[in-house]
Amino acid sequence: RDISKFAMHYIIEEIDEDTSMEDLQKMMIVALIYRLLVCFYEIICIWGAGGATPGKFLLGLRVVTCETSVLIAPSRVLVIPSSNVSMTTSTVRALIKNFSIASFFPAFITLLFFQHNRTAYDIVAGTIVVRRNGVR
Repeated sequence: RDISKFAMHYIIEEIDEDTSMEDLQKMMIVALIYRLLVCFYEIICIWGAGGATPGKFLLGLRVVTCETSVLIAPSRVLVIPSSNVSMTTSTVRALIKNFSIASFFPAFITLLFFQHNRTAYDIVAGTIVVRRNGVR
């Protein structure tokens, strides 16, 4: 107990407020750069690589545009229009998704409340995640 008390006292004395603020600012800059790189990666994958990140591709999924979706059978949805995602749409989707995660807002939880398990960022961007053709 005395050792832990000593260690805590030592740690508290060693914390310099200015150093902590500088470290925090550096961490924030690194976190922002990381988020932007993740957004760039996702934009390129969704827009330029067939509508899927490597993980979505391995799971047989892809992202397509969606203005309207109609349930036609259990686990089958008619998506209108179902086309490749534009760069602008991919950018909107990636930014909303990644910065909502960074702000601790669990945007993916919204899939529990929207039709056809769409997330808030999919609805705003006008997209939906679907199974690729020929994948069961």
